[in-house]
Amino acid sequence: MVALFSVTSVIFLTGARTPLINLFIIYSIYTTYLLKDSFSKLSFIKILYLIIPILIAVLFANSIFEKSKDKGRYVSLENRLSQISTNDASSQARLAYWENTLKLSQNNPIFGIGLGNYQVESIPYERTVSNDNVVSLHAHNDFLEILAETGIVNSLIYLSLFLLVFVINLKNLLKANSADTKLIALLTLMLLIVYGIDSVFNFPMYRPTMSIFFSLILAFTVLNNYSQKEISISKSTVKIIFGILIVISIATSYSSFLIYKASNLEYLLATDDINMKEKGTLTGDEVVKRIPSYPNTLSSSESFYEYAGIYYVREKQYDKALKYFAKASKINGYSGRIEFYKQVISRHKGDLDSAYIYSKQAFYLRPRNYELYNSAVKYAIEKKDTLELLKEHTLFDKYRPMSETWILVTKGLHYSGYNYSSLMAFVNKGLKKFPKDSILLQQKNQLLVSTYLKGGQKLENASELDKALGSYGKALKIDPKNIYVIQNIGFNYLKQGHNKKAIKYLMDALKYPGLKDGKTEFFIGLTYLKENDKINALKYLNLSKNKNYPLAKQLTSNLYNSSITDEKDLIKKKNDLLVADYITEGQKLENEKKMDKALETYKKALEIDPNSIYASQNIGFYYLKVGQTKKAINYLLAALKYPGLTDGKTEFFLAICYLKENEKIKACKYLNISKSKNYAPAQESLTSICK
Repeated sequence: MVALFSVTSVIFLTGARTPLINLFIIYSIYTTYLLKDSFSKLSFIKILYLIIPILIAVLFANSIFEKSKDKGRYVSLENRLSQISTNDASSQARLAYWENTLKLSQNNPIFGIGLGNYQVESIPYERTVSNDNVVSLHAHNDFLEILAETGIVNSLIYLSLFLLVFVINLKNLLKANSADTKLIALLTLMLLIVYGIDSVFNFPMYRPTMSIFFSLILAFTVLNNYSQKEISISKSTVKIIFGILIVISIATSYSSFLIYKASNLEYLLATDDINMKEKGTLTGDEVVKRIPSYPNTLSSSESFYEYAGIYYVREKQYDKALKYFAKASKINGYSGRIEFYKQVISRHKGDLDSAYIYSKQAFYLRPRNYELYNSAVKYAIEKKDTLELLKEHTLFDKYRPMSETWILVTKGLHYSGYNYSSLMAFVNKGLKKFPKDSILLQQKNQLLVSTYLKGGQKLENASELDKALGSYGKALKIDPKNIYVIQNIGFNYLKQGHNKKAIKYLMDALKYPGLKDGKTEFFIGLTYLKENDKINALKYLNLSKNKNYPLAKQLTSNLYNSSITDEKDLIKKKNDLLVADYITEGQKLENEKKMDKALETYKKALEIDPNSIYASQNIGFYYLKVGQTKKAINYLLAALKYPGLTDGKTEFFLAICYLKENEKIKACKYLNISKSKNYAPAQESLTSICK
């Protein structure tokens, strides 16, 4: 009873479905056997001896399950029994493996694919079934695996062996006169049922511990039907039999030795874990020396040559790596790992086009492998190949829908300049599949905010300030903490003359991290000056200067170093900063190729301060860019009338204007002045022009 309790407890705790099915069948058969002849008291006592340990084991297993944190497989024994169906993932995987095995056998019906070759040849059939690097290795059905590997004739022989053993032992159980013969036949039948059911759902043929039971089944069947008749065998026959056994033993021993060497190498490879580490105990050359001629794959189906290639990749011996990857491809080229490492080699060599091709080859070999998908997608993003990017995503999503892939591809499409409306349609499609994914929803909001922000800036450039404000407002509803939206609203109010509102929004923008250039502080200072708040103006202009904002450094030095004593001085400082505002806006418009509007803005600055050297200088540069050199000369000379331009840049471009007007003497004069102020381009021009 103790032994029975221990065994059944282990079966219940592991939750393996095949043993549970076998346990139910064996108990049913043995109970039927006990009650077959009579319903005696002894029979019921024997049945109680069977039932009591099981009931205790059920209570024990459920008490363990209640303490378990696992809420999936190990909830309760009843829960595990209810999962014995064809709908769960494990059952679906087995059904897929069986279907693939039948396809394999259809392609090689007579001789099969070769004994032991299932673990390699099945991989292409599983590319749309198994995730990542997972391979079945076995069909999870010995009968089907033998069919695929050795052909239909041999599979029928193997199946008939089970049927023959079953018929012989059933006959003995029903018709034998001896009670011992019946008992042995019953035991053999139960062993056959256990092994047979395991053969249907698993692969006991490849498990030595289970093969022992198969040997016992055959031995019990033969011995239980053995006749005591004397059989005379000649000495020569005995010698021949012994000779054959010796030859078979030598052959199998040598085969076992080779398998041992291969297993030892596999152990060393696993210890090195070269897939995850840069270096291991072994080297590529050592792996090559240890590779056996048989078997040529690891128990996980990869070729030993493949691992040799990986070692050589780690050692940056790329020619050797490619040589052994070529050999590995002939043995098992279905996993995509060889192409993955070829992609690594190509990238290290700087051949990005080849790397891109190999990344795609690897992915299409295993379209459910996330690592290979991720690699191929990143290359497509790098190449801005949106068609390939969407193609790979569609294929992967078909088999493994994951919100992470939608997030990655959205970023890639956005980076690649994908059409906005199509990009939003893509994101919305992803949100239909994963409506609760916060990152994907955030991406959608970022796209909307970006669109409203750009739309508002375009409206501002068209002087439609109120409409621009409406566009910024829509963006702010989506992301109330977006510093760029808040900042642009502040700038908009500043342009409209709503100084207090401008200050509020610009101050709000500074509450969040990200604005580091000092521009926001500069315009807060400018706005405070417009509001006659000298103290706050100085505070924020100083902050802007500390962040090296150019205009703050150029145009507010007097304000920082002197006190504002009267209204006249205050007006001058306000005008200086207003001029700076117009000049900044004009430069921005020039960068956007809006030259006419830039000139208008510079002239507004000159109207406020006719003596502004920066306004005159920028107007001069403008006229030089548009080819009106005479006007350019007038404004650049006007800029030089007042002190402050000490870098030699104005003189250099004034000389360029004179050269365009064919006045070489004046050009050389101003080049010499520019050189004396250490303006670097002047030296080279002076040497070549003014010899």
